Amino acid sequence: MSETIIRIEHLYKTFGTGDGKVEALQDINLDIQKGEIFGIIGLSGAGKSTLVRCINLLERPTSGTVTVDGQELTALKEKDLRKARRGMSMIFQGFNLLMQRTSLQNICFPLELSGGKGDKAAREKRAKELLEIVGLPDKADAYPVQLSGGQKQRIAIARALADNPQVLLCDEATSALDPTTTQSILDLLKKINREMGVTVVVITHEMRVVEQICDRVAILDGGVIQEQGDVSEIFSNPRTEAGRRLVMPNGEKIHVLPENRLVRLAFNGTTSGEPIIARLAAQQGICLNIISADTRTIGDKSFGTMVLGLPQDETEAARALIYLREIPGVTAEEVTDLVQ
Repeated sequence: MSETIIRIEHLYKTFGTGDGKVEALQDINLDIQKGEIFGIIGLSGAGKSTLVRCINLLERPTSGTVTVDGQELTALKEKDLRKARRGMSMIFQGFNLLMQRTSLQNICFPLELSGGKGDKAAREKRAKELLEIVGLPDKADAYPVQLSGGQKQRIAIARALADNPQVLLCDEATSALDPTTTQSILDLLKKINREMGVTVVVITHEMRVVEQICDRVAILDGGVIQEQGDVSEIFSNPRTEAGRRLVMPNGEKIHVLPENRLVRLAFNGTTSGEPIIARLAAQQGICLNIISADTRTIGDKSFGTMVLGLPQDETEAARALIYLREIPGVTAEEVTDLVQ
C-alpha cells in the first residue's frame, strides 16, 4: 500500500488585493506518494512555480493545508518550519550555485548552515560521496564558471542531497539544458529516486520530461488542476482541453471534408509494435486514411492518439469500427468535435 508523503488540500494562493488581485492557485488538491516521481506540468503562467514554492512554504498559501511526512507545515511556527524544510531540497533552472565557492564547498554549504555532518572533515567526506553519485568526482576543486550547464546542475543536485532529504523538488531543472544533457540529468534523477528512495517532484512545461521520468502527473492550467493520473493514462486519453493541448501540441482541430467520418484511437500501452492499419487492410480489405497521429513510446509500450478517416461506405465503416473496438488495449470512438 502506497504511503502519502505530500498532501495538499484546498490550497489557494492570491497575490495583491482589489482590482490588482491575482488568483495564482485555486483549490489545489494533490497526494504525492513516497518514493514516486511526480510531475506537475503546465504552460508558462499556469502557476507551477508558485505551487512548488507553496509545497515547502517559501510562499505561504492564502488558505489550505500542506502536509509533508505527517507534519502540517502550514500550522508550524517558523523555527519548526525551518527544521521541517530540511526534509525537502530544491533544484532550479538557473542552478543557483555560489560562484566564489568550489564544487566541494557548494555541496558542503547546506551542511554548514544546518550544522549537520559534524566537523569540516565529515562534511567534505559527505560531499565527495555525493560527487561520486552525480558522476563528477574530478570536479571537487572546480568553480562554477569552469563547469558546463549539465555539470552545474549535477553539482546543484549533489548539494540538494547533502542533508539526506526525503523529497527533491525540481523547478524546471532541465529547461536551460540541451536535449542530450537533459537526458543525462533525467537519468540521474531516476537513479537517485531508485537507489536512494528520494521522492522527486518535477515541475516542467515539457511533456517529454514527464514521459521519460514521471510515474504520475498533474496538469495545471490557469492555477487549477485540470486532471491528474498515471502518465500512461493521461497520454493515452487526455480528458480536458488543457491535457489535449499539452499531449497534442499541434491541436486536435483537423481540416477534413464535411462528409468525412472520423474515429479516434487511444493507445493505452498494450499494443506496441502492432501494425493496426496494415492488418485492417490485409484482413478486412478496408483502407483507412490517417488524418493525424500523436503517439510515442514509453518504455516498450505505445501511448497517445490517432485519428482515422472512415470509409464513406456505411457497411465498410461499420466493419472497421467493429474491428478497431475489438483490439485489446485500444479505445476507438467515433468523433465529430475534431473537425475544423
